[in-house]
Amino acid sequence: MRKRTVRSGIRAISAAIISLMVATFFHGSLAEFFLLGLDGEARLVFFGFFLAGVLGGFGVLVAAIGLLQSETPHPKARLSSSILLLFSLIFLFLVLTYTSFTNPPPSRLAPGESINI
Repeated sequence: MRKRTVRSGIRAISAAIISLMVATFFHGSLAEFFLLGLDGEARLVFFGFFLAGVLGGFGVLVAAIGLLQSETPHPKARLSSSILLLFSLIFLFLVLTYTSFTNPPPSRLAPGESINI
C-alpha cells in the first residue's frame, strides 16, 4: 500500500463531501452572497453535485490504486489525520441531514397578514 497515494485519494473524497454539503445545505446562502438569482442558484447546485461526483470518483480510484500498489521505501506518510477528517465530514453531513429533516417548516402567513419589506 502506498500511503501517499491513498492519502491523496482520501483528500479528494473529503473535497467531494465538502462540495456536496455546500451544494445541498448552503446553496441559498451562497447564491445570496454572490447575488445570483434562482437560475444561478440552480446552476450552483448542479455544479456542486457535478464536482462532488467527479472528485468522489477520482478519489475512490486513486485510493484503490494506492491500496493495490506495492510499498515504497519511504513509508513516512500518515493516514490517521486524513481518515479522521473523512469521518468527521461524514458525521457532519449526517448531522446536517438530520437537522434539515427535524427543523419545523417556516410558518405561513394567515389570511390578511402582510410582509413588511
